[in-house]
Amino acid sequence: MNRFQPTYPEPCLVWDAFEIAQQHAAVRVDLGTATDVEQGFAKACEDPDLLDHEWAALTEQLTGLLNTLNPSGYWHAEVTHFGWRSRNGFKDFEADTGGRFLASILPATDCTFKVFVTEDGTVRLQSFHHDAPTGNEWYTVKPAQPWLNL
Repeated sequence: MNRFQPTYPEPCLVWDAFEIAQQHAAVRVDLGTATDVEQGFAKACEDPDLLDHEWAALTEQLTGLLNTLNPSGYWHAEVTHFGWRSRNGFKDFEADTGGRFLASILPATDCTFKVFVTEDGTVRLQSFHHDAPTGNEWYTVKPAQPWLNL
């Protein structure tokens, strides 16, 4: 059982390549460019630009959200159950775009993830990937103060 279920049930953003392909399959059937969902899914998977366009849209939405929550762009992240060794850790980083934000915390592998925002403006991110297939990898990210370079 996943002990880190959020108290806010609906994610504000989700990245799931399989779900994206399924949605585009249904659209292709509705538009008549595919005869059935299977053909639509195959065509969606063959589209070399589909995931790039969807990623650009997601990171643009995330950029807007992050700029609203924390215009300074300085963040403090804590992770629980990271990777196959189920490690915990933290990281301070600067990110002014959604793409940089995600690249700063997520592992460099294919992931499915859900982004939640709490009432106090904390970003919670649940990540699923080959080393965390059950989604037990959780990130808690809060605005931080710029660190001083002494």
